Amino acid sequence: MALTGAMLTAMLIWDPFSHAISAMNSAAPALGEAKVTNYFSDPATQEVSNGQHPLASLRLLETRWCGARTDPRYILSGNSQTMTVVLAPSEAPSAGAAKTYPDILLDRLVSSGFRGHGYRLSAPNLSYVEVLWYLGYLVSHPCLTPNEYVVQLNFETFRKTGVRDGMLELLADPTFAAWAEQESRLAAAPYSGALQQAVGRYKSMMGKQSGRGTAAAATSRTGLVESAGLGGIIETRTREVLDQMPAFKARGVLKAEILNLLYLMRVDLLGITPATKRSLGGGTLTANVSALERAGKMCRDAGIRLVYFNAPQNPSAPLYRTSADREQYERMVAELARADAQAYFDFESSIPAPMWGVWVDGPDPIHFGRAAHRRLADLMFDSNVIPPVR
Repeated sequence: MALTGAMLTAMLIWDPFSHAISAMNSAAPALGEAKVTNYFSDPATQEVSNGQHPLASLRLLETRWCGARTDPRYILSGNSQTMTVVLAPSEAPSAGAAKTYPDILLDRLVSSGFRGHGYRLSAPNLSYVEVLWYLGYLVSHPCLTPNEYVVQLNFETFRKTGVRDGMLELLADPTFAAWAEQESRLAAAPYSGALQQAVGRYKSMMGKQSGRGTAAAATSRTGLVESAGLGGIIETRTREVLDQMPAFKARGVLKAEILNLLYLMRVDLLGITPATKRSLGGGTLTANVSALERAGKMCRDAGIRLVYFNAPQNPSAPLYRTSADREQYERMVAELARADAQAYFDFESSIPAPMWGVWVDGPDPIHFGRAAHRRLADLMFDSNVIPPVR
């Protein structure tokens, strides 16, 4: 145990993952510089943890919006495209804080006389089950219920599944927890399994932290019975001590570096890239579609204007494996929009190839440069994705 503790401490202090990333990027420094790391940040208009710890962000937003309940407000949810800039070959790095298209769109709205509020509620690799998870929290709190909910549709997102650990903390809110419990028991809904797993993981986590066993935590993933009591107490006390260490508090950064390193190794060693074409199908697709269908009904019941927009895709790196994949996606999106959305906008071909990012392995299929973010924000503004309310 002492050796393990010493190795953990050394890893937190020395941060070997950042050194490994630097070494891999040194072979192609221009590509390492393409991904922007300095972004504009505003807790009043963004969920700043990007899905890692959204509870504090939403509680802060609730306090702000409760003071202006009659003002129009909208929320925009999407994947990392809404919060990431990967420079195009013609763009040079800049020291200034970068804004992405949700930020620029809100700036344009305010400049035009919009007297409402906008908020980006996004996360990398967001699943549509997580979109439903967020919407459940929003409608559980009247001050947070928006007039308009703008949801990004993306071929890649239909391949994501489940609810990430960071979002489980929303279950600390009793009203939302009751909603999640109820939804998770809807056996006929394909998305309910993911919600049931999320609720179970949260109960297990809380049981361990308090030193008490729970029904959800009684059996581990290996099928072995987990011990309760002393082990949970020791873990809790150890975490409390570690939380006082600056290096341990920075573990979120370390986690991001680990994921970044794994991505680079996947590309360099296995040849699997974001541009690798894949098809949609199976339980994951069914769960995501059913989650969007449920979100559509919830928006109708709550009087929320639901807007879908088809996200831009790099023409130099299409994600569709076959023409049949593209036809399936277009048909599916059209059916979802026709059934549930009050408006639908197709921006898939809106960004020319030279404006897209290039990073690590070639053309980025999802992320684009600064000029493209301005272009998309202008297109969304001119298309009245957010109706002008003055």
